[in-house]
Amino acid sequence: MAPVVVGSIPIAHPSISDAPVAQRIEHRPPEPRVGGSNPLRRARLFLLPFTLLAFVLLLPAASRAWGASSTTGASHATEIEAAAGFWRHEPSGGISDSGETLDLRNDLDYTKENDIDARLKVHLPASLPDVYLMATFLRFQGENSMSHPFVFGFPFQAGKPFTAETRLDHYDIAAIYSLVRPPERGLFNVEAGINARVIHFQTSITQGGTTFAFTDTFVVPLLYIGARFRASSLIGLEAEARGMAFGTEHYLDLTGRVKFLVLKPLFVAAGYRYERMKISRRDLSMNGGFGGPFVEAGFDL
Repeated sequence: MAPVVVGSIPIAHPSISDAPVAQRIEHRPPEPRVGGSNPLRRARLFLLPFTLLAFVLLLPAASRAWGASSTTGASHATEIEAAAGFWRHEPSGGISDSGETLDLRNDLDYTKENDIDARLKVHLPASLPDVYLMATFLRFQGENSMSHPFVFGFPFQAGKPFTAETRLDHYDIAAIYSLVRPPERGLFNVEAGINARVIHFQTSITQGGTTFAFTDTFVVPLLYIGARFRASSLIGLEAEARGMAFGTEHYLDLTGRVKFLVLKPLFVAAGYRYERMKISRRDLSMNGGFGGPFVEAGFDL
């Protein structure tokens, strides 16, 4: 009977002594996850981005500075911008788990995909930071066969078809302050702050009756900076960057957008987005890039 792998721990049939050597399993204690197995250390890892967000939210000096820079001394009204769209992205890079690195395109047969994303930006009164929420769904599927045996958490056979699937859904929440005084913000604005990203990472390979799957959900703190320029009453240009590097991991997210105000408060937009992620969790490592054009529609109240 073929072995079956559940999660990232392979389970073999009781008659393992009769199995080929390549399919025998070495029993060893599981390696600790990033951040250690100590619950207190893992709690601190998850609380770090929210602690940074609280620090930004409670910056009294920044609040007084921006409040004093207003010519009228009054807070601007709450504004809301919301949009949803489609992102056509193509993968590059590789992924490995206790074996050779598999190329996302050539080995796993991942190609261009169309996924949705959505964002919500709330402009709060001047004494508070703006809040920027975004949801991104990255999903790939492929089917291929290899001319040689390979290991991805478990040995897989040569010349036999397999299917691969990867999900990298992530959710961003940012607290940001404007770096430009209120009188000039209508034409040009620059914003900076702290972004907490929640990542749901899931990848699996299935060949015959054998499946190896890896799933993890974790939080990483990123820095955010954005700029926008109102070229005319109908056209706006925007750029956003999120990123951070720490230890064996790094994250970079770049977005350029052109907005067309077709019928206020409605708008349509088009642009290009590129993400780079180097993730190292337990034995699994992925260094991939995802980029392509996107379109979206929304409203700005």
